[in-house]
Order: sequence, then C-alpha cells, then structure tokens
Amino acid sequence: MGTGEGGWAVAGLRSVLVFTLLATCALGGMFFLEDSATLLLIAFWMTGMTIIIALRWIQKSSRVSPKVRQSEPMTAPLRQAAPVPAVLAPTALAVLYILHLGLEPASVQATILSAVFWLFASGYAAALQAASSGGRRAARFLESGWLLATGLLALASLAVVYGCLPWPGAILRTADREVAAAGARLGGLLQYPNTFGAVMGAALLERLTALAALPRQAFSRAGRWQGQRAGALAPAFALCLLLTESRGAFAALAAAWAVAALLLRRGERLRFALHSAAALGAGALLAAPLMRAGLAPPALQGLAALAAVLGGWAAVSAALAAAGPRALRCITGKRCAAGVAALAAAAGLLALAAARPAALQALPQRLTGAATLLARGDMYADALRLIGGAPWLGQGGDTWRSVYRSVQSSPYTGSEVHSGYLDLLLDLGLAGLLVPLAWIIPALRSAFQSRCRLLPSVLLLLLHSLIDFDLSYGLIWLLLIWLFRWAKAEAPITSSKETSLLPQRWRRLLTHSLMYRLVLLAHSRSIRFFRILLPGAAVLVLLCAAVLCFGQAVSLRREQLALAIEAQHPREAEKLLRQASALAPARPGLYLALAARSDAEGAAVWLQRGLSYERGQPELELALGKLLAGSGDLAALEHLRRATELNRYSNKTWVAALSEASRLAEMTMADRESQQQAAWQALTAGAELYDRYLEFTAGGPWRRNDLDFGREETVARLGEQFRRMRESLPALRMSPGSDSASQPGPH
Repeated sequence: MGTGEGGWAVAGLRSVLVFTLLATCALGGMFFLEDSATLLLIAFWMTGMTIIIALRWIQKSSRVSPKVRQSEPMTAPLRQAAPVPAVLAPTALAVLYILHLGLEPASVQATILSAVFWLFASGYAAALQAASSGGRRAARFLESGWLLATGLLALASLAVVYGCLPWPGAILRTADREVAAAGARLGGLLQYPNTFGAVMGAALLERLTALAALPRQAFSRAGRWQGQRAGALAPAFALCLLLTESRGAFAALAAAWAVAALLLRRGERLRFALHSAAALGAGALLAAPLMRAGLAPPALQGLAALAAVLGGWAAVSAALAAAGPRALRCITGKRCAAGVAALAAAAGLLALAAARPAALQALPQRLTGAATLLARGDMYADALRLIGGAPWLGQGGDTWRSVYRSVQSSPYTGSEVHSGYLDLLLDLGLAGLLVPLAWIIPALRSAFQSRCRLLPSVLLLLLHSLIDFDLSYGLIWLLLIWLFRWAKAEAPITSSKETSLLPQRWRRLLTHSLMYRLVLLAHSRSIRFFRILLPGAAVLVLLCAAVLCFGQAVSLRREQLALAIEAQHPREAEKLLRQASALAPARPGLYLALAARSDAEGAAVWLQRGLSYERGQPELELALGKLLAGSGDLAALEHLRRATELNRYSNKTWVAALSEASRLAEMTMADRESQQQAAWQALTAGAELYDRYLEFTAGGPWRRNDLDFGREETVARLGEQFRRMRESLPALRMSPGSDSASQPGPH
C-alpha cells in the first residue's frame, strides 16, 4: 500500500475527504442529523475508521516493544505522542455527550446524535491530518477542496435563483419587508440566509487575500492569467453575500476585512482594497436587478448579465494589477488607513448606486431595524437563566430546542438560541465550551503570529457564530477544521525551540538523570495501553456508533414506509412502526404515532416510554393527558398542567388542556353522588389552569408576539365555563335528582 505523497492511499483518502465535504453541502450543511442520508454518510465513515484502526491495531500489537533506546533524546517520545488538538477537541466533546446519557439529559435522542456527530468530526480531522502532511502539495490540495466546496455552494445557489436548479427552501420568501427588503432572501443549499452569508463572506475574504498575494505578472498573458482564474469565484461569492441581506454577515465581514487589511503587507493592501471594491461592485451590479425581480429573474437575461459581469471582472482584475508603484504610494505609509477606508467607502457607494434605493425603499429599514435584535435579547436572557441551572456540564444535546418553550419570557419563535457559544454552554456547560476554545485560541494565535491569510476567514465564521446558530451546522465545523489544517500547512517551518511541547524550564528538569529514568519508566508502562488498549477501545466505540447510525437510518426509512402504506395496510404500518421503535428507541415521534394506533392501555404505555426519553416534550404530556381524561382518570390533570408549563405560549396547547379538563369535570359531575369530590378537584384544577393563562397574558404586550398569544377567544370561553360549573356544583348536591346542564360527551 502506498503511503507517500503520491500514493494511491493518500489520493483515495483525499478524494473521500473532498466528497464528504461536498456531500455535507448537498445535505443542507448537516443541520438535521436525524436524516437518513446524513446518518448513512456518518455510518460509512465510522465503518471505514473502524476498519483502518483495527488493521493498524493488529499490525502494531504484533510488534510492540516497551523498550526505548537510550540514544533517543528525552523529548522524542513525547513529541511523537503529541496530541493533535483538532482531533482531541471533537473526541472530548463526544465523550462529554456520552457521559450525559447517564445524567438524564433533556433529550436522549439529541444527545446520542450529538455524540455520533463529534465522533465523526474527530475522525474527519484525523483523516485530514493524515492526508495533508506533505507541505506545499498538501496546501494546494486543501485550497482545491475549499474552492470546490464553497464554489459548489455559491454556484448551485445561484442556479436556484436563475431557475436552473430546483431546490426547496433555498430562497426565503416573505411579505415582511423587515425580514427581507426585496421580499426574498437567498439561503442557498444551507436554507438559512444568515449562515449562508457567513460562509460566502469567508469564501470571499479567502479569494481576496489570495489575489492580494499574487504578483502583477499573474494577471497577464505571461502569467497565464493565473490571477483571473484564481479570482473567478469572487464576484459570485459577493453576489451570494449581498442576496442574503444578512446584517450579521455584513458586520462580521467588515470586522474580518479590517483585520485582513492590517495583516497584509504594504505591497498587498492596495491590491486587496481594489479587488474588494471591484468584487463588491460586480456583485452589486448583479444583485440590483435580482432583488427588484424578487430573486426570480428571466433565466436567459439573468445568465447573460452574469456572464457579462464576470467578463468585466476579469478585465478589471487585469487593469488593477497594472497599477504601478506610483499608485501604490497613494495607500502606503501614513495614509494607509485613510486610503483603505476611502476605497471601502467607494465600494459601498457603488453598491448603493447599483441597487437604486428608489426601487428598494425597504432596504434601509431592513438594515437598520432592531425588532429582531430585541427579540434576540430576550432569547439570550432566557438562555442565560437556563444555563444557570446547570452551568458546569449543561443538560445534554439540543437543550435549547428541547426546553426553550418552558423558559421563554415572551412569545417569540426560536428553536435555535442564535448563538453557537450559548448553545454549547446549554448542552455541555463550561466544560463543553472550554474544550473547543482550547483548540481554537492557540490556533488563532499561531495564525496571527505567522500573518496567515486565512485568519480573516476563520475570524468571520467565529464572529458570526456569536450572534447566530452557525455552529449547529456540521458543515461549519468541518470548514473550521479544514481552514485550521490549511493554515497549519501554509505556516512557515519554525525552530525546534518554538515547536517543543514543553517549556524550557521543564525541559531542563527532564534532562536530570533521575527524572529521565522516571519518564522512561512511565513511558514503558503506558506504551502498551496507548498502542493497544486505547485503539481497541476506539474500535469498539466506533463500531457501536456505526451500528447505531445504521439502525437510526433504517428506523427512519421504516417510519416513512409505514406512513405511506397506512391507509391501505394499517396493521402492516403499525408493525413497521414497532420495528422502527425497536431500532431507535429514543425517538419521541414514534411513540406519538404508536399511541395513536393503539388502544387506551397500550397508548398509555407508549407515551410513558416516550416521556422517559424526552422529559421536556409537551406533545407527549398533552397526548397522555387527553388519553387519561377520556377514561375519567384525575391523573390527567397533572399531565395537562405539565403540558402548559412546557409550552407556555402556545394557544393550541392551552385550548387543548382546558378543553380536556372541562370534559373531565363534566364526566365526574355526571355521577353526582360518588364523584362530587372528584368533580370539585377537576373544576379547581381547570380554574387554576385558566388563572395561570391569565398570568401569562398579563405579561404583554411584548416586543414580539410571533405566536399571536393571548388572542384566543376559546380559552376565555372555557375559563368562563369553569366559573359557571363551580358555581353550580353546590346546587347539584342539594338536588341530586335534577338533570345537570352539563352532560358528559361521548368518549
């Protein structure tokens, strides 16, 4: 098996890495882990990693020798066993999620999927490390893979805009001009404009810094038009960024662009600023007619305009490269900051002129509106209160999505907390946040010290994750792993003093003969564990993860098949659902489906089992409350109350809970002799539910009422009905023979 730079093994591994990155883009950025294609992709990765580690394990176990040659320097074994942070950080996060499975997480299913993803991410990082250790050739491979992934995202998304590619959800259409000034925003293959805008901004910065580093000859025939080829995607990235209308992406791009301008050398700043202005101008020229057309332009005219602007971009690139030393002096020295700012302002004015504000009057309101920002403030405050309940280890996977409805202080919609770092704190607490920071901060420091041109792109992704849920996308983590590895491959080779794992003081201590012998002894005792037992444990964990992913994928497939044949073959559909539940017992949706197809006793068992996996699921509590209320069981009242607590701003939940409480009260009042006390309990519980509803509505008006909460007339009618029924209960005791006005309905 070839293992060299040109070996087929490395080439095959690189192909798999790039294919995985492209597949992740096509899978919506791996936002939804509970998807058959995503689970199969992860399962195949786990299987491949298991086979590779097992083969290496068998190979090494047959020739392990605990002896260490005395001639080796003291730091040699330590350096050879040096941990790779990009691999250790995902592995540590996976271990934390696995530990949460024994700590009653908010969602067992989400915790399992999160652990599986981080195992996949650690394997991806290890494979990327192994496939990109060849210096400049590795850097070229990493650049090609990055351009393939980001280019696919940009071109495929533009193909959707121009009507060449059907992709549901790629364009967000809304009549709310505060959400989209043009009535439509481009979300691309990621189906979310803000995260898509951040990725396009990072890709644009990477191309602009690459163009700035090229010599003037690269933009001429003598240089084989290398500059034009290198910058061909820059206008497409700029166009996609503008079509997202993402204020957060714009702000993060501005901050990262300023960092890039500071990092670049004098001779590169001019080209960087000029190419930035040209790329944004070209993107604005194309964006203006697209926004006026609501991202639905005539296909032929739109494609012709795209081709014309791209051709103009190539010509402008050549003209900008021809700027001689005299033009360079205008932006160097003391006037550097002023010159860069002037060029950036010129690019902005060109973009505004091309956009024609008269045709897009809602654009300024969209860019300056603060309603969504205020809603995020409420969301962040609620998240911080939730973090205070478990600050050290969090509450497991997808904590916010599982329990936010029970802690939100206003009726906003937001199944994502809109901050990747808060999301990590909610899931894993401070321990989970410190793990990636221990990997990212040293990598950023190293990139800054080496003035790496990839640093602005990394900063943009990290900055935007502060205000949005980019880190919920698996693609973002893979891109960060890719960028950090790329920066490492392009970093200059440093001296052994700079790359040593231990400080100078500790190295001096280790040279002492006694310390030397102690470390050798410890190394000889631990070498068998790290070379045999640890790989064996890794094989076992990865094998279990692969089997789990295959089971989850098959479970999803059988559920889909059951729903498709339910009308013609109900018994076969129920059998498929039972099989799906056996393959993935932590999926709560299966228990709701099985309960709906079972008798009362069986449905109660299914719902109770579902609640053991999802303790914060209001749908399960409400379904169980309805089931018990139908049989006249007063235990239904506790489940109905619990459902309203878990989904406090849902009109539908309040109506259902009060309706079931009213039905239970009517059933108990029908038996006037033996059920008077039960009727009184039911009426009291219903009245308390209505009082609780009034407490929540008294908190308005809110800055945002996305759920239209507090305007449901049915709830007020049911509350008045409870009041009348409680007043009539003493009369029933006095005249037990009279007919009651409230008769139990059919059940």
